[in-house]
Amino acid sequence: MFYREQLKGNSCERKTLSFTFDDGPGKTVGIGPGPKTVEIAQYLHDQEIPATFFCVGSTILKYTEVLDDISYYGHTIGNHTYSHMNMVNGLIEGKDIMSEISLTTQLIQKYSHGRILFRAPWGEWTAKVADYLNDNIMDANIYVGPFYWDIDGSDWNHWLKKQSAEECAMRYLTDIWQINKGIILMHDSSADSITAKDNNLCYETIKILVPLLKELGFKFVSLEEASSYV
Repeated sequence: MFYREQLKGNSCERKTLSFTFDDGPGKTVGIGPGPKTVEIAQYLHDQEIPATFFCVGSTILKYTEVLDDISYYGHTIGNHTYSHMNMVNGLIEGKDIMSEISLTTQLIQKYSHGRILFRAPWGEWTAKVADYLNDNIMDANIYVGPFYWDIDGSDWNHWLKKQSAEECAMRYLTDIWQINKGIILMHDSSADSITAKDNNLCYETIKILVPLLKELGFKFVSLEEASSYV
């Protein structure tokens, strides 16, 4: 079901984290900046770290094969709407917010094991949106969410400013150290900005951040382990 309040990392113990990635999937040919969803998935698998990738349906159609790789590496594929729609504005404006979700569910359902994790774009959500979806969308009981986050180092803003992976990693490390636990929001691609997409260094940032977090004694869990819900 869709919850009226967004889910955060309430079940996380101290020094426990859950990685989540929005706006993908994405692929970059050759070296240099750009979306690298498969590389992130493989690296985290090799580090024995589970992650959740909240994918945009319209982008899945461009990189359908990437979902096979995300699943192969043992990660969860979640629903991030079809066009990265603001769900609150969409409901107010009378747009078809149900199709935004159901179309993406059709694309990811074979990877879901019967349960679809959902995150609202930009974290925009209200109780009215939850009630509307629960009352109208087909099989609302298969959905869990929306999942929010506890830690957001604004990686997308680093890419807009063409900043380095080192700068981004240090921002996340500072925020993680202060908050000390919870769900981390990152972006393996960008659904809204070509500049942020083209300058994406999420993969490079992860490779800096993970070893530092391990040295500091942090452990990593799945999104469902990180969140408490009924």
